[in-house]
Amino acid sequence: MKNVLVKVKTVQSNENSENDTIELTAEGKFAAKDGSYLIKYSDAFLSGDNEPIHTTVKVGSDGAVSVTRSGNYQSRFVIEKGRRCNCLYQTPYGTMSMGFYGEKIENNLNEKGGKLSLWYTVDVNGAELNRNQMTISIKEV
Repeated sequence: MKNVLVKVKTVQSNENSENDTIELTAEGKFAAKDGSYLIKYSDAFLSGDNEPIHTTVKVGSDGAVSVTRSGNYQSRFVIEKGRRCNCLYQTPYGTMSMGFYGEKIENNLNEKGGKLSLWYTVDVNGAELNRNQMTISIKEV
């Protein structure tokens, strides 16, 4: 794996069309092999308690994207266009059941880095919580 700069921008929209934008930049690791990609980075600010959240993003050659988070906040979800994935989201305060429905995936990654964009909705107990657009940019350092 090579050292990279990872930039993540997520725009969340609720049913009132109110947007919330979360952006982070972190040092990370990146690997590419046979049309699949692996991105790893950590961030302490998303948890609010200065404990790092370790994130691994796997992009399969089939186009499916899995996101695994570990630390005080743990989850694993898969984004596939046209499919809904159930996930357990674990926090220090309890566990929630969430659903992720993939609307669109644009994969412009290559061996040097590039960009991955995901459009998906999140629901809790079947009720839509928000719509998201996440863009992950990878640059060699």
